[in-house]
Amino acid sequence: MTTQQAQDRAARLGLSTWMAQTVAAGDSSETIALKCVGFASIQVALGEAETWEDAFSHATRVIFSA
Repeated sequence: MTTQQAQDRAARLGLSTWMAQTVAAGDSSETIALKCVGFASIQVALGEAETWEDAFSHATRVIFSA
């Protein structure tokens, strides 16, 4: 899924997409780019993952499990 496809899909659900960089704790200190799906205006991610598909999977699980 491209970033544009993710933005379009999120908009249909009334959500936003953004990317955040995190530094993994531990010996390697590697930087990971996480894809986030949720409410960007209040910085609440419903799903975070290294791919858009996984981020949407997490977000939809949160939305429809409530």
